[in-house]
Amino acid sequence: MKLALITMPWAALDSPSLALSTLAPCVEGMPGVDAADIWYGTLRWAEYVAEQHGVVTGVSQYDRIADGYFVATGEWVFSGALYGQPDPETTRFHHLAASKGVDLTEATELYRIAGKFIENCAADLLADGYDTFGFTTTFLQNVPSLALAKELKKRRPDATVIFGGANCDGVQGAALHRCFPFVDYVVRGEGEAVFPSLLRWLSNPSATAPAALSGLCWRDGSGASVANPMQAQPLSMAQVPRADVSGYFRSLSRSALDRYLRPQLVLEGARGCWWGAKHHCKFCGLNGNSMQFRSKPADRLYLEIIQTVSETQVLDVSLADNILDMAYLRDLMPRLAEADFDIRLFCEIKSNLTYEQLERLARARVVEVQPGIENLNSRVLGLMRKGVTGVRNVELLRNCETLGIGVSWNYLYGFPGESGSDYTAILSQTAALTHLQPPSAAFRVALERFSPYFEDRELGLRNRGPAQLFAAIYQLPPEDLADLVYLFESEPSGINGAVEQELLAAAERWRAGYRDSELRAIRDGHRLVVLDRRVGRPAGEHLLEAPLEIAAYQGLFSGRTVAGLRRHLVDDCGITADETALDELIDEWLRLGLVFGESDHYVALATGSDLRPGLSRHRPQTGPVGRKEHPDDRKHRAVRKVFVPLSGGPSQAS
Repeated sequence: MKLALITMPWAALDSPSLALSTLAPCVEGMPGVDAADIWYGTLRWAEYVAEQHGVVTGVSQYDRIADGYFVATGEWVFSGALYGQPDPETTRFHHLAASKGVDLTEATELYRIAGKFIENCAADLLADGYDTFGFTTTFLQNVPSLALAKELKKRRPDATVIFGGANCDGVQGAALHRCFPFVDYVVRGEGEAVFPSLLRWLSNPSATAPAALSGLCWRDGSGASVANPMQAQPLSMAQVPRADVSGYFRSLSRSALDRYLRPQLVLEGARGCWWGAKHHCKFCGLNGNSMQFRSKPADRLYLEIIQTVSETQVLDVSLADNILDMAYLRDLMPRLAEADFDIRLFCEIKSNLTYEQLERLARARVVEVQPGIENLNSRVLGLMRKGVTGVRNVELLRNCETLGIGVSWNYLYGFPGESGSDYTAILSQTAALTHLQPPSAAFRVALERFSPYFEDRELGLRNRGPAQLFAAIYQLPPEDLADLVYLFESEPSGINGAVEQELLAAAERWRAGYRDSELRAIRDGHRLVVLDRRVGRPAGEHLLEAPLEIAAYQGLFSGRTVAGLRRHLVDDCGITADETALDELIDEWLRLGLVFGESDHYVALATGSDLRPGLSRHRPQTGPVGRKEHPDDRKHRAVRKVFVPLSGGPSQAS
């Protein structure tokens, strides 16, 4: 058996496939497996486009379409190759997307050449002697993978085609196997144990038969699709080997893209979500049937990071964990801070981390986080089950700005039970936030499979069936389509009309003003000077000279109520102030945009380590005002959850 492990568009061009880099070591050297090579259809597709449009254009086109998951354009590009539709402008998708204002100019060009690309890929794989093909599919990889699998079986009917990945979880995998007879097997759930057992049986029929393999979809003697029950207990991380990324770098070194891509590593410390296991955020469909949180020991993850960085000489590292193990703050980050490599780390965190915890990340060279902020209103955050307040979210944005940590986040709205009043108070303060890192955009929340909203209609986000754009791509009966897709239409909920439009406009103004905005506190002897250079507000300096003013503003380094601030002043500063005086002071600071207020809690907005006495002076990594790094300029992007729409308007995101 000669095995090709295949990752197709639209997985990231600039990083190895984590799924296949982890799976390959599980089967390498197995009896009966002559080779287990990772085949990067991603790089080959970008090369193919570059041959006709130039490398820079090809890479930029790839990235734009890869980021547009909720527009489904990437799936449509390969649908003609799958279904034999030569004319893109006659497809249902083309008409529907055009009616929604989606610009298909680039995608239509790619659609016309995708079929020939698939034919070339199949010819190359078979010429290289591969007879077994394992596809990983997540998000926009379904149709490209199916198109190539179909062409391989057409040219070599005795080839073995196996699918796995996030798109194959639960009923999705069963539907994929049922609807596409050229797919011989589908591995549902984590594949590190099942996939090697399947290969062992394929090379030795006396081994464990498919009927005994957890979650596997296979065909019986009559050709009918059979879906084995999935294992309830997820794998421990001890069963997950260190990712072998060497195949990606060999492929990249032979590619015309080598000069144009800045590779990053994607490694894994944990699976599942410790917060979701306790309080599953209502809109989140990530993790599917594997919510239980499991993590590698910090010593092991540290060695994997250092070894992989040493071997590849790549310093940009993204952790694919849906949420950072809090123990890593204690056990992993101090060791990374002392490492001899100038690593740049990305990770996903919960948004209620303290300044001290964020400082540990900054010292460990974490340059960007995805904290799942989602909203700045406590009531709406409660509707989501986020377990955080709006003030804490703003506090995190301020602290990350001070520490030079980039923040990737979306502003989500459209939740059942929210109202316009939940947004008006926030909208009136967004002009004061322009110096803090803005959301990528504001999005109406989507209905995702596996989310509580999907599983429980009583939560209020009513399912209207598979997302229209995906329904226009797959030529399947409604009942099969409903099992296959990940995204669904839902009845409109939450805000709309003028409030929605103002939220979208406010997010854009925030993004436009961020690079040139600054609000920074500086100690000047016995005074605290707040330099104000925010776009859309008068430039100036706010002088806090009275002991009460200085102590109160520094006391709002952490979000507090007026009563809580008064207790802090008395207990920690020895300053007595009545609540009326504090009310008047905070009202003035609200007017000047020096504090953010929500749900009777307030937090200081000025950045800088001088704001709080006793803080260590961690050197901020951001440049001076006017030269700040905009979120669009950053190298790192979240591995799974942040998507940028291809066209304007209230698109959806998770």
